[in-house]
Amino acid sequence: MQKKFIKISLAGDLGSGKTTVGALLAERFSAEKYSTGTIQRKIALEMGMTTLELNQYMERHHEIDKMIDDGLCALEGEEKNLIIDSRMAWHFVPSSFAVYMQAEPLVSAARILAAGRASEHFESVEEAAASIRARRASEAARYETLYGVNICDMENYDYVVDTTYVPPETVAEHIAAHFEAAAAGKTFPRYELCPARLYPYGQEEGEPAFFEENGHCFIARGAKAIAERIRAGAPLIALERAEKGEGACTAAAVRAWEERTGVRFPALPACAE
Repeated sequence: MQKKFIKISLAGDLGSGKTTVGALLAERFSAEKYSTGTIQRKIALEMGMTTLELNQYMERHHEIDKMIDDGLCALEGEEKNLIIDSRMAWHFVPSSFAVYMQAEPLVSAARILAAGRASEHFESVEEAAASIRARRASEAARYETLYGVNICDMENYDYVVDTTYVPPETVAEHIAAHFEAAAAGKTFPRYELCPARLYPYGQEEGEPAFFEENGHCFIARGAKAIAERIRAGAPLIALERAEKGEGACTAAAVRAWEERTGVRFPALPACAE
């Protein structure tokens, strides 16, 4: 019987912890780690650019993308365990278990600022956050033009995990557990979000589900089950994505939810101010 090799691809928001989590997964599964981000940062330094400047340069010079993507394509046939940190591995290595790591933008910016990478030097969290937005937009436009894919469509991925308020060790554990479940043919909700990212809005009953609007996540249904899981200490809440239904998110509803669950939100969404 031919051996099945472990291949997990990690895409995600800048500053979501892919490098650290990738290293933990590589150790757990005795796998090699392959990072296109490391390759791009090396190219940026060699060319005397920031990573944002390199991304903008690559919008007009596709030969760098081709070089990186040819390397990714070759991984599909590699007979080895691999953890692949890459925006496009879900597309070029379709046999991989595709993970997307999300993080709140200001938290991501603070992580990048603290990392102090030579190709990503910023004076403030706000400057880092602005660069993240610009780089993300540049990458999304480039991949749409080159390959006709939307890297922001979370349905491209097998599992989406929010890393905002959980340590990398917990994130790695959850990714490993979902990979093993998928390998065993089990099904599971695609999304796991931090409790402090889920604002009250919709139905009490039903299976937990959320919708996203203006960069915030709101409970579409299953508030009762979600509250129970939060009170039980769950660091991440498993949910499906749903359409926006009837409901409202008000300041009073947010405060009542905080009292009910013990969650403390860092800020109110605009609709509840």
